[in-house]
Amino acid sequence: MRGLDYITDTCPGYNLGKAYKRVTREFEKEFRSSDLTLAQFALLVNIGRHEPASGSDVAFRLGSDLSTVSRTIELLVSRNLVTQERGEDRRVRLYRLTEQGRAALAEAIPKWRRARYEVLSRLDRSSWQRTLRQLRALAS
Repeated sequence: MRGLDYITDTCPGYNLGKAYKRVTREFEKEFRSSDLTLAQFALLVNIGRHEPASGSDVAFRLGSDLSTVSRTIELLVSRNLVTQERGEDRRVRLYRLTEQGRAALAEAIPKWRRARYEVLSRLDRSSWQRTLRQLRALAS
């Protein structure tokens, strides 16, 4: 059927999805030897940057839904990587990294750096900076 190449060649969803899967595989490969999954790493980074962080704020910043984030945070709490406390509004839970969480994050950062290097080695620096600005515009 004519025109189908045009769709796959120019579709943002198709091409971003394909790139996302390729990049994710590279990071997951590096994280196989870690005690953290890539999703857990992302949550620890996000919580660490915004302590104390509410679950809904973390979900918003990650572009995810609260139920998915909450399940992963609960696992991090059970592993003593994150603490949970009530906010001023008793319905809100606030999260902070524990010392174990900080140590797990510190151990995982070199793995993240290696995966990042592998992915970005396929691009020139100015191309990546331009792409990053465009991705942030799409995400906002």
